[in-house]
Amino acid sequence: MLTIEQAWHQIHAMSGSPGQRLELLLNDYFHVKVDRFGFLQLTTNLVEPDTEISPLAPFFRQFRSQVRQVYPTTSGLRVDELGHKIHLFRAYLDLFYLNYLHSYRGHTDYERLLNFANDHQLKLDYSTNARYHNRYQKDFAYPQHMKVQLVRNSWTWHESPARMIELIIDIDSEQFVSEWQQYQWTANGRVISDPVKYREEQLAEIANTESFNYGIPHGQYCLWPQDRRSHQYLDVRQPPDNQLRRRAKQRWQTPQRRVYIDLVRTGDDDVRCWQGVPLATRPLLYHDFLHYYHRYHGPNWGINHYCRSTIRYQHFAVK
Repeated sequence: MLTIEQAWHQIHAMSGSPGQRLELLLNDYFHVKVDRFGFLQLTTNLVEPDTEISPLAPFFRQFRSQVRQVYPTTSGLRVDELGHKIHLFRAYLDLFYLNYLHSYRGHTDYERLLNFANDHQLKLDYSTNARYHNRYQKDFAYPQHMKVQLVRNSWTWHESPARMIELIIDIDSEQFVSEWQQYQWTANGRVISDPVKYREEQLAEIANTESFNYGIPHGQYCLWPQDRRSHQYLDVRQPPDNQLRRRAKQRWQTPQRRVYIDLVRTGDDDVRCWQGVPLATRPLLYHDFLHYYHRYHGPNWGINHYCRSTIRYQHFAVK
């Protein structure tokens, strides 16, 4: 029985077009089917819910490269049925690498990620905006989650791995925030996709989940000209989500730009700084940080830099 990576290696080596390779993997290997709730189900029995693939496996960057070759226009994945399936399939790509990181050594998911990055000498990127992953109900107080992507940057012309893998992490608990931690499974290995089967608090994590990037987000780094709009076309301007994700995003709204600023932007010092701020102090500190940012319109260097440079909050800063 071939693993996903073995099957993809065979498919990738074939002489067919990139589109044919994508069709073979989705339709002939995974036997994908969009169910009545718009959820992509893998109807093969070869894939288990605990299937894991290293984030560094060639499969991810090669699959991304094939997608970008097939969908190079401003219409992105919205042009055909295959593009819609590829959009929905990104959730399974998340599942595969999340399972791998979950099994890495460490006490929290964030510690596991740091250990993984250190072991493989990888640089993590904290610089891309996490506003869409801090959805809320009622009043927005301050961000609960941070976004971390790997790898931080790459000058590779083809099969670039830059900011492809995306991880959303609760800043306090240091655990991943993912739709896959809420999904329920049937006895035959299918995801229960009926939105009414999920509670409100479960929808929060489904709304704030990570999302594999087919395009390359900017972050704070330069991109090749052909890459500069790829994230918008392939990831932001999406085909329709499944009904469960759509309901989750309707129930949990994205904070407006005027009330949002990322706490974590430069690395672990921001995490440690914010964790040291008492809960009662956080709303005021965040308000002052936000006000400072909007007043001076400078780059956001994270909450630790702000605390270190502000006398009243210096005692929270990590030296």
